[in-house]
Amino acid sequence: MSRNISKRLLRATSVQFCSNFLAIMLVLGGLAGGVARAQLAGKGEITGTVKDPSGAVVAGATVTATEVSTGVSTTRPTNSSGIYDISPLDAGVYVVTVTAKGFEKQTQADVHVNALEIADYNPVLTVGSSSETVTVTVAPPALETSNAMLGATMEQEMYASLPIQMGSAGSPDQRRATDFAVLMPGVQGNETNGNATTNTGVVNGSGSRGAVSAVYLNGLPFTSVAGQGDTRYVWSAIAVDAVDQFQVQTTGYSAMYEGQGVQNYSVKSGGNQFHGSAYDFFRNTALDTWGFFVPSLTVKDPITGIVKPAQKPTKHMNEFGATASGPIVKNKLFLFLNYNEYKFSHGPTAALQSLPTAAEVTGDFRDQGVNIYDPRSTTCNLAGTTCTRTQYVSDATNVGIPVGTKNVIPVVRRMPLRVPCRAS
Repeated sequence: MSRNISKRLLRATSVQFCSNFLAIMLVLGGLAGGVARAQLAGKGEITGTVKDPSGAVVAGATVTATEVSTGVSTTRPTNSSGIYDISPLDAGVYVVTVTAKGFEKQTQADVHVNALEIADYNPVLTVGSSSETVTVTVAPPALETSNAMLGATMEQEMYASLPIQMGSAGSPDQRRATDFAVLMPGVQGNETNGNATTNTGVVNGSGSRGAVSAVYLNGLPFTSVAGQGDTRYVWSAIAVDAVDQFQVQTTGYSAMYEGQGVQNYSVKSGGNQFHGSAYDFFRNTALDTWGFFVPSLTVKDPITGIVKPAQKPTKHMNEFGATASGPIVKNKLFLFLNYNEYKFSHGPTAALQSLPTAAEVTGDFRDQGVNIYDPRSTTCNLAGTTCTRTQYVSDATNVGIPVGTKNVIPVVRRMPLRVPCRAS
């Protein structure tokens, strides 16, 4: 028995972020030092006040933040109030070094910087020679006290370990990083506009579409272009394995972000070491259960009459890909590559159908319990507001059925070689 199998292969560039996801991130390091605050969308920063053991501020100190994986360093001085601000910074883990005349060099390891957030670090220097170094390995408190923003960050290590279904609202599709947003504090589903794939669900979210939160990719707006005069649809299926971390902010975020709810997804970047991975997420008919309504273990072929084992409806999903990252120029230029492809194939969709009985084939519809009427007998009044039809009744051409029996089509009125099939 032949079986029709439809296959769908979704492919698009990294700009569209559809089922076939290709992202190349080139990260340029060696940002020039400065004293002005330059917070950019999608970036993080480190700020704080440098003090001496007595609590007095230290002006003119040099603060350097070095990203661990890339080795890229950013340096800022403290002002007359001892305050420094290092921005913009890519999301990552940093080592912060503070030097000042008359004080020992202090190094703070394990400073985590997230996109859209400010990491507070307030070092207290020790009086001594600058040739001596005090190293602190315990991470500073993660509590952010510099603003009233409410939100949370989920790292890749966390969401990569969580199960996520392939598809949305019963439709076959690839995994989507945006589906993790509902796990964050202060987030709930929101399907008041569009469909389940466009409504990302930040509580009270609005954004440019009017019913969704604003979505950003590396700080760049990723909302529907329909709100900006373009009718094309932008798919929000960002490849899960290409995202390094994502943030959800519900209150108190910067005015540079629109909407009443913000999501930002930071794409991974390369480092000074080469890394790679390959993955395959799949769903196969062989591993599927029959479901609640278990069919018979055997079926009878209506043509040959042969009894054979029943078969599950074919439904296969495969999402596979690979990632690769590494340095092009050490401490300066890096590469990240992600290839993601999704394939879906299935057999005929199961549906309930009813075929005409032997009596119905001869025009006898008495077993249906409803009246049938002759469409050619339709008559209407002059105004066309009321129409009537004559009910079918049998005649002498219906063998074995009394003449005048209702809901029986006379043989002369039947159309040969056309047997109706009514779907239930």
